Amino acid sequence: MIDKFDVDLGNWLESQRKSRKLSQTEIARRMGVTKVAVHCWEKGKRKMYADTLLMYCRVAGIDLNDFLEERKNARL
Repeated sequence: MIDKFDVDLGNWLESQRKSRKLSQTEIARRMGVTKVAVHCWEKGKRKMYADTLLMYCRVAGIDLNDFLEERKNARL
């Protein structure tokens, strides 16, 4: 079952990755996973555990706090 949070997070990760001109293949290589795994995370089809999310953010140069702030502000 696809969860809205997972979809929102995946969309945000994808947009952040693209803004840094990184491919799914590059993220996968840096993380030691498959491109399919990265695709599934970005589409919200596969849950990301905290350690995986932190690794994705680290290898992509993304600050996860930006996502959390955006979500908090969207609720206000």
